[in-house]
Amino acid sequence: MKQGFLEREAKLAHKKNRIFFTVMLLGYICLLSVLAFVLKDSIDLNDPDIRKVVITLSVLSVIMLISVAAGLLSSLQSEAEGRSLILPFKEDTKKAVARIIDQEVLEGRALVDEYIEDFSDGQKPHGQRILLTPSYLLLFNSMGRVFAIPRGKICWICSQTGIKGRSPYKVRLLVFTDKKIFSHMDGLDIPHMEKIAGKLYEYIPNVFSGRDPFTTSHELERLFEQDREAFLRLYEEEKKKFE
Repeated sequence: MKQGFLEREAKLAHKKNRIFFTVMLLGYICLLSVLAFVLKDSIDLNDPDIRKVVITLSVLSVIMLISVAAGLLSSLQSEAEGRSLILPFKEDTKKAVARIIDQEVLEGRALVDEYIEDFSDGQKPHGQRILLTPSYLLLFNSMGRVFAIPRGKICWICSQTGIKGRSPYKVRLLVFTDKKIFSHMDGLDIPHMEKIAGKLYEYIPNVFSGRDPFTTSHELERLFEQDREAFLRLYEEEKKKFE
């Protein structure tokens, strides 16, 4: 049976994840082995301070092993029938949504397809990715999971530059919906993120155009978080003007 677009992308992501978690596991085991060999004669478990360090390292090792094991197991699971999808609105089953997305991509109806970082220098694209189809905006994270936001649920999108000294990101894409704001897409290249937003505006109206994008993005984010109904009223007013 021919693989769909989502299943193919999930398998590629899982292959990278398996390599990543395997290297991390082997590296951590080697590090612990070297430390144990070097320090074996100097470890005195009767010393309370040394005992605390050993216990702490043991706990961290267990957590590390559990995390890596979970990551490896996840990378071995089948991703057929849209299992890689995250449906924040749960308007349909994953299988049904995957069928729609696969069909639209197969028919060449992907409207925007961009990676968060710019790879124009010839480097192989990787990492976070944004794909817009007639029905969904897909946000691919670096681990292969895909947020599928129905296009009809989107109010506004914007490229938001961080506030120097206050924001934990340089630039990110914000997706405002009638229920919540999605801000999973963090990048380092501000012009490239603005370029992505510009491409999305060809299909998702920039109802707040004409305003300063930096201050507007932060002001509207605060308004949404403090009074979502007020944001939606403002959005409807601006939408009417835009139309």
